[in-house]
This record gives sequence, structure tokens and C-alpha cells, in this order.
Amino acid sequence: MTERVELPIGTATGRLVATGACLVGLVGSAAVAVRQPVPAWELRMTEWINDVPDAAATALYPIMQLGTLGGPLIVAAGILAFRRDRLLAAATVGAGFVAWFGAKGVKRLVARDRPGSYLPEILIREGDGSGLGFVSGHSAVAATAAVLAIAATPPGWRWVAAALAGLVGVARIVHGVHLPADVIGGWSFGILIGLGTLELVGLRSSAS
Repeated sequence: MTERVELPIGTATGRLVATGACLVGLVGSAAVAVRQPVPAWELRMTEWINDVPDAAATALYPIMQLGTLGGPLIVAAGILAFRRDRLLAAATVGAGFVAWFGAKGVKRLVARDRPGSYLPEILIREGDGSGLGFVSGHSAVAATAAVLAIAATPPGWRWVAAALAGLVGVARIVHGVHLPADVIGGWSFGILIGLGTLELVGLRSSAS
């Protein structure tokens, strides 16, 4: 029998507030993403974040990989090693795949270009900067994995999962492949998937 885990948003009110906030974040960022031309503030913010030293971008690169499908696999391995919870581990992997491929579906619906299409002078540090931007798949996967990691992590360490997911999104802007709304939308999308996954597998309890 799967052990129920303690969540920081374990109450019904907490889950409702978290879900509502993420829905607002997703809808609000989508409203920005479909605007033409791209808002000036978003372009300025992108340039400011992108204009960091190369050393910072290099340091962020391995963290950014937590937003690939390898991220949920690492979290799942940790859950198996430290909690022996096969159901939560399997749910983490499954949710990661949903976030990754779901983000691709959202990209096709919104059809927003990458920053290079709007900022010719932006420094693209990964790939050629082509493809669609909203939502950021890396940010979505990292946020999903963070929610599942938080569900299995002692309270004193939960901030680590949240901080790493945040850095993944920032790294995508630093590397010149996403605009801020893409990242915010990805975080919101990923958290919603993570929360939904926990509901589906019944891994929730009231926070103490």
C-alpha cells in the first residue's frame, strides 16, 4: 500500500489556490504570447537576462538539462532510492512525458517564434534558435518534476526542487531560446500537471 505523503499545499484550500494561480499564470502568459508585436517590456527583459557573462551561462547549462526528459528520471530514481515508492516514481516519469509532449502541443496551438525572430542581436547559446517558443518545454518538465520531488522531500529541502525548476526557466532565457512569457507559461503548465498527477495517484495529505 502506497504511503501518503505530506504536501506543503495539502489542504483543499491550498490546492485550490495553487491551481488557480497556475491557471492565471498560464492564461496570462498565453495572452502575452499571442500579442503582436511582442511587448516591449518582454523584449527588454529578455535582453537583460540574456546579457549575462558566458561563465554564468556555462554554470546554468547542466541545471538546464533537468528540464529534459532526464530530469523526471533523476527524480524518480531518487524517490526509489530514498522512499522505495514505486507508484510515485512511476507517476513522476509519466508526468514528465506528459509535460514534455503536452508542451509541444501547446507550441503548435500558439505558434510563437523563438527570441531570435524578434531580437536579431540576441546571443543564442544553444542550437540555432529556430522552432516554436510558447510554452517552454524545459520549464514545464522541470516544474512538473519539482512538484513530484517536493511531494517526496522533507520540508527543509523542498526549496531546492523549487529553486532548480526556477533556474531551468531562467537558463532558457540566458541561452537565448525563450522569452519570459514562454517560461512563465511553462512553469504554470508544469505545476498543473504535477498537481494533477498527485491527485490522480492519491498522494496527498494535509500539511502539518
